[in-house]
Amino acid sequence: MTDSLRIPLAVLRRRADPRRLDRTVVLDDLRVGGVSILAGRVDLSLEAEARGAEVVVTGALVARWAGECRRCLEPLEGRLDLRVNEVMAATGSGTSDEDASDAYPLDGDDADLEPVVRDALLLALPISPLCDERCAGPDPERFPATGGPGDVEAGPVGDPRWAVLDVLRGDDGSDAG
Repeated sequence: MTDSLRIPLAVLRRRADPRRLDRTVVLDDLRVGGVSILAGRVDLSLEAEARGAEVVVTGALVARWAGECRRCLEPLEGRLDLRVNEVMAATGSGTSDEDASDAYPLDGDDADLEPVVRDALLLALPISPLCDERCAGPDPERFPATGGPGDVEAGPVGDPRWAVLDVLRGDDGSDAG
């Protein structure tokens, strides 16, 4: 847990203008599969503003990621530039509408922005990155990554277990259009 992403609610509610956070933080375990944020380092520029019982968080996140290509397994790097616009609301007031909301919880005396930052980054990380759309993979002769022109001409192959129904219907297996 990063204390630099915690803002006391009393401070937010006293101020008329939003509270700005411009800093670089390091967060652990920012990984999806084989792709991770480099050194957990995230540059953020966020504003938190109290609006009644809610806190609205807006701003930008920038982070570099590293992984490997899903076809050729060569190392890859990329950059995430994200916009954040989230709402945090108090929990446990008892109404079912609030319990089912998409707002991040406000518990205790602080607004913890770490879950907002974590979720935005983890949802934006590529699950299986590709170095290039034309990447042929490690051994294209033995293991082609894409089908050739002959595969497009062949059309879809039906499930042989349903072939008897094609006979009953009078289809010859071709697409009548």
